[in-house]
Parts: sequence; structure tokens; C-alpha cells
Amino acid sequence: MNDYWLTTGETAKKLGVSRQHVVDLCNRNELSFVKVGTHRRILDSSARALIKPPLTREQEKSLWLHRALLAHLMLDPHKVLKAALTNIEDWKTKHRTDGMTTQYLEQWERVIDSGVDNVAGVLTGTDDTSKELRQNSPFAGVLSDGERQMVLHSFREHWNQEHDAA
Repeated sequence: MNDYWLTTGETAKKLGVSRQHVVDLCNRNELSFVKVGTHRRILDSSARALIKPPLTREQEKSLWLHRALLAHLMLDPHKVLKAALTNIEDWKTKHRTDGMTTQYLEQWERVIDSGVDNVAGVLTGTDDTSKELRQNSPFAGVLSDGERQMVLHSFREHWNQEHDAA
């Protein structure tokens, strides 16, 4: 990861706040920093985390599964998109037409209709819309049970190393 140190002034500019506010965040332990002499230095990733909060465990797990699914999409887009559209049609018959699930499924239809690149963007995006759509993913059955278990195992190891150890 290419991370670098920022001054409090640079951090303030990135966050759109005053330098004093950054100092206050540091003093309240809401922003990690190191002292270099009398000056505070903040990792860029720490500043970015305030702008864009990290994913929850479930959101990150879903992201990992959908990243694995991306390989299938790139290898055989027609097959993967057809499977998703088939799931959407089937699931729409089982949910209320005015419910949120149907709205998400209709959003997926629009994403799929807009092309493989847009589907790939949602599968791997960290924006709110991508996170919500992945929680209502029509790509069930694309990953084999073995692939799914391997991804979940890798994710657990990653999470334990990157998050629980912190």
C-alpha cells in the first residue's frame, strides 16, 4: 500500500476542516498520529478513513465474494449475466412488487443492461449503492460451493490479521 504522512495542515485541507480541528481529533484519539518533534504526522489512510468510513465485516465479506465472482464474469460474461437475470426474474415473483427487494432487483437489471464494465464496477465498488446492491446480489450460484468456501476461509484469515489484530 502506498501510504504517506501528512501534516496537520495537509490533513485539514483533505478533510475540509481547520487545522485546529485536526489537532482536536488527534487529542481526542479520533485520528491516529505520530509526533515528529513537536509536530503531528497523520497517515493519509487514517485521514481517508474519516472521509470514507471502513466497510463493516459483512460488507467486506460480501466484497470479497463478489471480487471472486468477477473472475467468472470476465471469463464468461454471457453465462454469468444470464444466471443473474434468471435469478432476478425468479426472485421478483417471490417478493412484493412494492418492496425494497424488488427495487434492488430492478436496479440490478439496469446495471446489467448497462454492460459488463458497470456490473464489474458494482461488484467491486465501495460506494453506498454498490454496498447495498451486493447485499441483494442476483449472482447466487455462480461461485461453486468449493470456491465460496475458499473465499470465505481467505476472508476470515484476512479479517483476523488486518482487523482483529489491530
